[in-house]
Amino acid sequence: MSSTGAARSGAGDRDASARRATLQPRARATRLAILTAAAEHFARNGYHATSLDSVLADSGGTKGALYFHFASKEALARAVVAEMARGLEELREQVSGRGLDPLSTLVALVEGVTFQLIDNPIARGGMRLLNDLPVCAQDTPGHYGVGERNALALLTQAAQAGLLREGMEPASLARQIVAVVAGHRQVCHAVDGCRTLRQRLDEAWALLLPAIATDAWLAAWRATRAQ
Repeated sequence: MSSTGAARSGAGDRDASARRATLQPRARATRLAILTAAAEHFARNGYHATSLDSVLADSGGTKGALYFHFASKEALARAVVAEMARGLEELREQVSGRGLDPLSTLVALVEGVTFQLIDNPIARGGMRLLNDLPVCAQDTPGHYGVGERNALALLTQAAQAGLLREGMEPASLARQIVAVVAGHRQVCHAVDGCRTLRQRLDEAWALLLPAIATDAWLAAWRATRAQ
């Protein structure tokens, strides 16, 4: 599981949010079209092999519109990562509002991230950029750190609620789960463009959950999945 929030917050983030909020509907639509086209190219080709001309060709925008919203290719890449983080934070809030127990919330959150990586070009492009220079050097540790902290919080709550097996250490589990999700995404992207990502993560849960969750939780979870 990757991040579910921005790596850093500050005046720059607030200024960018304010600018987005004041954009007219047409300008917002243009910005989103450029971001989406860029994300598709970044996901497919990586940062260095993506050209702004190809992004413009697919977005239907103009060079003037691109530079109105984004000062450079790097600024465009960072905007894709920020948009991905915003979407993941919205996902976290939606899943948290479902009233699930902490361990079920973690599983549902990973599933939601999986669906975004399969269906959402912003998520795919943002994740690819976390492994590409120049974005990764500054942003990647923070994003994965947020993912680990979110997983740790839920696993700590699960332990306190008696949902984890005896001896399970939440911090270690959080690191392993984030690494499993990130690793499968990386392998799956290289092999088949994330088409089998859901299957791979379902298989991972089938192996992990019996090792970490109590029998009672597992029985309830399996009954819910069978419905």
